Amino acid sequence: MTAAHFFCDDVAGDTVRITGDDAHHAARALRIRVGEEITVSDGRGTVVRARVADVSPSAVVAGVIARTAVERPSPSVVVFPAMPKSGKLETVVQKLTELGVDEIRPWFAARSVVRWDADKAATRLRRLRAIAREAAMQCRRSWLPTIGEPGPLEKLPETTIVLDESGPTGLTASLPSVAPLVVGVVVGPEGGLEPEEVAGLVARGVCAVSLGPAILRTETASIIGPALVLARYERLG
Repeated sequence: MTAAHFFCDDVAGDTVRITGDDAHHAARALRIRVGEEITVSDGRGTVVRARVADVSPSAVVAGVIARTAVERPSPSVVVFPAMPKSGKLETVVQKLTELGVDEIRPWFAARSVVRWDADKAATRLRRLRAIAREAAMQCRRSWLPTIGEPGPLEKLPETTIVLDESGPTGLTASLPSVAPLVVGVVVGPEGGLEPEEVAGLVARGVCAVSLGPAILRTETASIIGPALVLARYERLG
């Protein structure tokens, strides 16, 4: 059976200590036992294999057996999903984390229905990051994705595509044969992007691409587009 995987900010010592909700999940849901082996990552590429020495709902303590440094995957894939209706962004973050996307930076498009007020923004962002962490544990990632606070489209990677139903080329055909360091994927909201938004992105050097004749929901396009990029550069499939 595959060892359970966890995250811990500090894995540099001879022991690792998992606390909070992760410890409660380990003790109550996964029923981790003393003597069992687990893997623990710092979310920045260091992964240790450890044997559990003590288990409680408040803390799991394990002794390090082996340590591995995992290089950051390349190219880095950054997804810019336009803010969808309530609940959809949580699904997008979860699935993109499972796929292996490196960064998720939601943005407010002209047709975005949802707008975060200042009072709830911090709580919602914490929720998204918790969802990403849980998904990364499930799929045993060595690197945690970065979840950015929703805002305007800024600092786009040099190689960025925008999913547009009228794009002149398909996504896969538009990608360079040699992998760039970073690939950005911009996705519109329900109702699509305004023509002015697409034109503005193209003027900034972004390539408008199509996913084919079918009109996909924003949450579907937010997953399919990045998955094709990951597959194109052999990070998936």
